[in-house]
Amino acid sequence: MLKRKYILVLILAVVVATATIMVLFRDSPRRFDWRETYDEESRQPYGTYVIYELLQGLFPDASVEVLRDSLRGVLPEQDEGANYLFVGQALYMDSTDVRALLRFVESGNLAFISSKTIPYDLMFHLYYEECDEIYWEDYTILYDTAVQLNFEHAALRADTGYSLEYLSRQEAMPYSWSYIEPFYFCEKENGLVPIGMMNDSLANFARVRYGQGFFYLHTTPLAFSNIQLLDERGLEYANRAFSHLQAGPIYWDRYSRAPEWIGRRMNNRNNYLANRELSKESPLQYILSQPPLAWAWYTLLSLGLLFLAFRAKRKQRIIPVLDPNTNTSLAFLSTIGRLYFIQNNHKKLALQQMKLFRSFLWERYFIQSRDLDKGFVERLSHKSEIPEETIEKIILLYKNIRNSSFVSENTLIDFHRLLDGFYKHCK
Repeated sequence: MLKRKYILVLILAVVVATATIMVLFRDSPRRFDWRETYDEESRQPYGTYVIYELLQGLFPDASVEVLRDSLRGVLPEQDEGANYLFVGQALYMDSTDVRALLRFVESGNLAFISSKTIPYDLMFHLYYEECDEIYWEDYTILYDTAVQLNFEHAALRADTGYSLEYLSRQEAMPYSWSYIEPFYFCEKENGLVPIGMMNDSLANFARVRYGQGFFYLHTTPLAFSNIQLLDERGLEYANRAFSHLQAGPIYWDRYSRAPEWIGRRMNNRNNYLANRELSKESPLQYILSQPPLAWAWYTLLSLGLLFLAFRAKRKQRIIPVLDPNTNTSLAFLSTIGRLYFIQNNHKKLALQQMKLFRSFLWERYFIQSRDLDKGFVERLSHKSEIPEETIEKIILLYKNIRNSSFVSENTLIDFHRLLDGFYKHCK
């Protein structure tokens, strides 16, 4: 009985484990990314992996190069029978990229641009002769779930057209289809020429000559997405559209790809002209009109104000190093004394020595007396620790020299010895 219970528990455990494994490892429904990326490496519905591979099959002898950086310096400026190809929601180019593309086409090459909006900076050169004073604005939008595409040339035109619808999560949804207004085609020489139509009345494919080459403007990039090329009719439309390409090298531009809203904002004529006016008036106005540049400017300004605030504190001026004062009067008296010695004027020399002695007493002991009396002798003896008898001898000999009309050399020598003894033994 107990053994039977163990068998039942074991069977139940195996069943539960098997069910758990089946639940965990069962195939989940495949999920798709329905964003319009037009990425040549993406196999999602609105990638361009299929058309990118198709190009290499249509032109087996031509090289296909993906542009991942600016166009300048990459596109050739001479006729090579080459093709520039762009497929995306919008393309945004700076002025240098536009000039590079124009030179590329002008020399005899071809540019095929499939986008829902077109840069005004580029159309400024392609649509330079205004039809009845109608200025270029941008592609116009038609909202619908599906449209019919076809070609104007008899060799490419299909009897029933090519149906195109926008799917999101397997359901048809309203979509913004771009087209070129009829009034932009004014039959001027080198002007826009419609070569493909939407719903038989709206141009979605046009050609314009520029120099020795051509620009092909296509407003429906959705026609070249993976999901559309899964259908045989969609594949046929793509083949006929790309039959306009030349047999030379192909430059696939992924660098200039941008979302539609950015393209609409930057490619609008009014915004373009406004930005040009801002750049003409003041570089600062253009900086402040661009949010990233404005934030960088405000940050720089704030750092400058902080620097000034912290550097505004008063700093003590550096105190210069001054040379110590020198007693030039002593040097002067010494010079005068040597002069008197040369002239054998012993009295004046002795008087000069006395001046030096009294100046020495003032600088060292701050003792000064005009009469050289007993009080002077006592103070000087106390501070210099020289016996009073020695100081009295100096004073007595000085007075004799001062009152004498003639001073001998021996007297001068005795006076000098007394002063020299004082200098050597004083404290």
